[in-house]
Amino acid sequence: MVMKKFALAALAVGCVLALSTAWLAVPGSSQAAPKLYRVEARTTTFGGSSYILGFGMCDLLNKHSEWVRGSVLESSGTPENIKLVGMSPGKRSRTFFTCSAEMFDKAKKGEAPFNQDADKFKDLMIMAYQQSLAVCLVTLDPNIKTLADLKGKRVATWPKGTTKFDMTQKLIGGAGKEVLDSIKWQFTAYAGYNDMILGKTDAALAFCPERGNGVYTTVPKLKELLSKRKVYFVTATPAMRKASGKLYGDVYGATATLKKGVLGDGLPRQNVLCFNIVLGWAVYPDMPADVVYEILKVTTAHAKDLVTYHAAAKGWGPNNFGAYPAPQKDWHPGAVKFYNENKIPFGLKYFEKLYPSE
Repeated sequence: MVMKKFALAALAVGCVLALSTAWLAVPGSSQAAPKLYRVEARTTTFGGSSYILGFGMCDLLNKHSEWVRGSVLESSGTPENIKLVGMSPGKRSRTFFTCSAEMFDKAKKGEAPFNQDADKFKDLMIMAYQQSLAVCLVTLDPNIKTLADLKGKRVATWPKGTTKFDMTQKLIGGAGKEVLDSIKWQFTAYAGYNDMILGKTDAALAFCPERGNGVYTTVPKLKELLSKRKVYFVTATPAMRKASGKLYGDVYGATATLKKGVLGDGLPRQNVLCFNIVLGWAVYPDMPADVVYEILKVTTAHAKDLVTYHAAAKGWGPNNFGAYPAPQKDWHPGAVKFYNENKIPFGLKYFEKLYPSE
């Protein structure tokens, strides 16, 4: 009887050991699952195309990556992103952020507004192209047709020190010092659109993301204004765009043209010469290469899905994932590995080939 009980006990132990061995033999179960890595996408003002694209990228990571999770944050724009992330060791390793080409160049050179603690920003790197936008002024006054007509007017933009104020100032600056010095600035951001309706301001900064091949769309806030009022787009002249480039540097003379009717419903009513800005996703070298690689692997694989978040993503594809005016040495190693493995062109020379200077 004792022997029988011993045999049964031995059989039970053997079964447990066999089951344990079988469980351990399951493919992959002997290896620990990748540890979750959380990243943040710092973008621009809530509701803008950059914010929405950042949200979309994080949502795609959360849905399709096994180990990278993302969340989106708004900010006042590129200068804040570069400074806030660059000054924080924790954020440097976990943040990718909106970065305009002109501010990227200033940060690399240690020029204002990055001349204080410049060494903390000079190692800035690029992960990917984000989008191109046509930047102009809009108004409800049909008598304001060109930038010269803004003389003495109230113009709504973002606070001093932001990328958006910088581009507004340098866009209008092409119309001459007399016009620029006469502007009555209002630092109300998108609230400037409602202020125009209330008669508190005369013109406001506007953004139209490129969807590719000269096709543009509107950001939600501008679309809302268009649904409420008859809006007029203020154009620069060719001479004004050349003047901006001569005064402030070639990047400020980059021009995009909103062709008559391109936005639908007959808008704009004329061809509008705008400031063409290029935005990218920047990172610092502290972010691990495998994390950058994973972000690009997942988001580029689902690039078509990104269009469901904002139409600006229609201009984001294999031909321009790497279309940002920064030399290859300034691209993050994780991005370089991804682009090389997938034979995706990237860097300054490729950008110049894609967007040749006229």
